[in-house]
Amino acid sequence: MTIMTSRPPGLSKHEAIRDSLRQMVLAMTPGTALPAERELAERWGVARMTVRQAIAALAREGLIRSVQGRGNLRAAEHVQLRVRLGSFADALREQHLDPVTRLLEFTREPEPLAAVAAFLELGEEPVWRLRRLRLGDEVPLALERTWLPVALLPDLTEEQLRGSLYGLLEARSLRPDEGEESVVADLPDAEEARLLDISPTRPVVRLTRRGRAGGRPVEYAEAVLPADRYELWFPLERTR
Repeated sequence: MTIMTSRPPGLSKHEAIRDSLRQMVLAMTPGTALPAERELAERWGVARMTVRQAIAALAREGLIRSVQGRGNLRAAEHVQLRVRLGSFADALREQHLDPVTRLLEFTREPEPLAAVAAFLELGEEPVWRLRRLRLGDEVPLALERTWLPVALLPDLTEEQLRGSLYGLLEARSLRPDEGEESVVADLPDAEEARLLDISPTRPVVRLTRRGRAGGRPVEYAEAVLPADRYELWFPLERTR
């Protein structure tokens, strides 16, 4: 057992423990569980409340996240995501992360949401609806729902959707080349929190994308991103 017998001048016991814990956490691999509060308290010869305060401070810094049933984990580094019309998997590779897509739902929807039908100009036509969980280095980073007109992709299969959706659209000259994306902050619902492996009290960012290819609407998509796992970049242009 390591007992802390001294601390740098000017630092309170809580601050000294916080700094020691920060050094420990920074040396850990993202996703690794911290030792239990009791073990840390015994190691440093302090009360568990002092350790708990240090953990809370590092959680506010984004270095630690608490997961029910798994304890306190070393948080993943922020993903610097530039908001643009492009492949999410490619964006993760730019951050040296290994992208994985889990297809959760793939169905033909005859009556989509009004906003979806209006943008895609469906009329009485059906739409494909797919839901995917996107991971980087096995960490859940986004939960997506996407709607695509069946008329444009009549032979779409589940196997094709396990690869790059934008790669598939590009091969058919349907990759969006213009559009818009709106952003709002929110809290996740119970299922979103479970799939993204976050607390229901953790804020999320909701992105809504409307993409067109050659002026034709081809994609309506909604994404839910854990806010504390991202640093979003928005390209800016001078207003004309």
